[in-house]
Amino acid sequence: MELHVRIVKSGPRCPFDNDTVELDVRPGECLWLKGDSGAGKSSIALHLLGLRPIPDARIHTVGSGDESPTPSVGMVFQQGVLIDSLNVGENIGLALKKSGRSSPPEVIRERLSQVGLSESDATKMPGELSGGMLRRASLAQILAQGRSIIILDEPFVGLDETNALGIVDLIRDLMDDGHGFILISHEPHYAKRLITPGLEVYLSARGSSESVTKKHFFSHSNFFVRTAIRTFDYLVISSPLIFFAFLASGIAISMMFAELLEATSIDALRKQIIDPHPTLIKKLLGIELFQQFVGHEFDVISREHLPAIRRKIFALGVARGFIIELGPMLTGLLLAGRIGGSYAGEVAMMQATHQNQLLHTLGISPRRWTLGPSAIAALIAAPLLTAIGVGTSLWMAYTVGVSETYSLFQNSEQYWQILSEKALVYPSLWAFPPFVCFYHSIVFMVVILVVAEIAGRLRSDIQPRGVPKAITWSVVGASLVIIVADWGLSRWLQYLSPVAVL
Repeated sequence: MELHVRIVKSGPRCPFDNDTVELDVRPGECLWLKGDSGAGKSSIALHLLGLRPIPDARIHTVGSGDESPTPSVGMVFQQGVLIDSLNVGENIGLALKKSGRSSPPEVIRERLSQVGLSESDATKMPGELSGGMLRRASLAQILAQGRSIIILDEPFVGLDETNALGIVDLIRDLMDDGHGFILISHEPHYAKRLITPGLEVYLSARGSSESVTKKHFFSHSNFFVRTAIRTFDYLVISSPLIFFAFLASGIAISMMFAELLEATSIDALRKQIIDPHPTLIKKLLGIELFQQFVGHEFDVISREHLPAIRRKIFALGVARGFIIELGPMLTGLLLAGRIGGSYAGEVAMMQATHQNQLLHTLGISPRRWTLGPSAIAALIAAPLLTAIGVGTSLWMAYTVGVSETYSLFQNSEQYWQILSEKALVYPSLWAFPPFVCFYHSIVFMVVILVVAEIAGRLRSDIQPRGVPKAITWSVVGASLVIIVADWGLSRWLQYLSPVAVL
């Protein structure tokens, strides 16, 4: 296959300063696409792969000698990239299947042999490969799809001379087999061994006046700056999640509770007192008359006192359910995913990318670097988010209680007055609902942070593919512990102050 590309700059956002760039690659040739960093080499590569268009540029691409309507171009990404959850053989098999080819073991072995890897390498995970082996495996995956033109993005970075020269020899062999290459490299002593004479394209970077650099107003290495950023993340960004979750649950639970109270009727008890079909003997003995008298008085008493009883039960249920039980626990379960999962993922990724080892070499505690700001931010955010959730649910309960459908309360003043009697009058501080809500939220957040810390740092040799699993263990583990802790705190509260749960 031959590849012909003509790119014409048409505006200021084009990453290179050249008016026109032309790339012509034929089978067995290697074109060196060179230039300063930021000149647009990767932009051209990503465009040829169909991943990202080049801004402010007109591109005309023609591929000849290939049955496909689009050019058959593949790319070995910088330092080699494979699907982390698949071993080498499975990666190559995936490429074969997606290109419509069969993927028996012998074909996979052939592709491995083509790039200088052995059969035993097929069962290795990408994280177990050296830099040179990973590039070879990435190249085998591209070859498995039958790509005729292959882009090599900095294939020699991070390799010693022996491995780098091995990659050079491999590419030469593939060129002899009829493969064409576009080489992106800043290492001329290797590039010159590969390029076809006359196939060099230099990209000029745009002037510095056109570039925009994003700067931080404050240093992110500062402990207080990182704490402030985490606080904004945990509190502000989490607020809509908490609000809408309690909006839905608050109105649903309030409606269910109100309907249960509305269904509470004295009809069953009345039927036990008054026989709707008295016998002749009961009529003669005056029992029927006595029952009618009792029933009348029963109706009068129920009309006078039942609405007030229902209001007090509703207010007690709201105070106990939303402030003490639902508010802290539901917020904790939501934050187990929002904060706990985020923190565990960050710690695990730092483990997988050796950032924690780097912090150690700098004399910085990795735990203090991540846990310090996160703990402060989370312990600030948890009570406030719980308060937002509880306030939302109480407002939903008010909306239900005063609505025409249920008419439990005559007006808002009556609702808030009865609610305050049930929520603010308690025998001790530990049973005082707002304080109970506060320390429950603190306990649950401590649980979330501890579990996330353990899940994130459990494996010092974790690979990137293991990060989602660490997040899952953190979320599930923290949620289960929160449920158990909520039960324990409720039992402790009942033991400490039995009146509080009446």
